[in-house]
Amino acid sequence: MSVKSQDWHAEQIKAAIRMKGKTLAQLSREAGLRSDTMRNVFRSHIPRYEGVIAEYLEMDPAQIWPSRYR
Repeated sequence: MSVKSQDWHAEQIKAAIRMKGKTLAQLSREAGLRSDTMRNVFRSHIPRYEGVIAEYLEMDPAQIWPSRYR
């Protein structure tokens, strides 16, 4: 039996960001975006935003969104 990797839930991602000391809005502003723009990553595959989040969490985007990086 194979174990399927699931994408992290949006709340897990936001919690991981908060636990490191920032908010999604802060990451968005630091990336030169409006504070609410990066939340679009929860609905669509947007490599730039996924990369910003993953870099901050010191992970690969494929670890957070395995379904988007097959």
